[in-house]
Amino acid sequence: MSFRRKLLTLALASSSLLAACVVQRPFYRDVVQPAGSSVTAGTPVDLIVLDSDTNQPVKGAKVLWGEDYRSRESYVTDEEGRVSFDVASALLKENPLVEVVLPKGVRSYRLQVVPAVDAAAPEAPEAPAAPEAPAVPETPATEAPAAAPETGN
Repeated sequence: MSFRRKLLTLALASSSLLAACVVQRPFYRDVVQPAGSSVTAGTPVDLIVLDSDTNQPVKGAKVLWGEDYRSRESYVTDEEGRVSFDVASALLKENPLVEVVLPKGVRSYRLQVVPAVDAAAPEAPEAPAAPEAPAVPETPATEAPAAAPETGN
């Protein structure tokens, strides 16, 4: 095999591997603005990393984005596979790829954005209904007794 052919084979293999890595990695704007929603800088976002095989939260996954040291952000998921952050205007403009480094044992993942309404207002237990007043039995309206005729004695 000639040197040129080996070099071409290496280049094709490298680009294929690189393309496979990029397919899995979404862009920042796609993560914080799912399905055409619009967010502005400073909007709080909750992101959950789920194991795509088991659909369970991934604890200890590292979530990174940003191209340079000034805008680079890094988070580690909690017990619920969740990271919370505020949308950064620099990252919306830059739109870097989001990188997720999975812990051992997890082969693939998917990202789920928790809607801002759910993230901002934690579910509060429903307040118990006020006790109803006991029903008062209906009493029929009664007419006043007829006045006794006056007797003139």
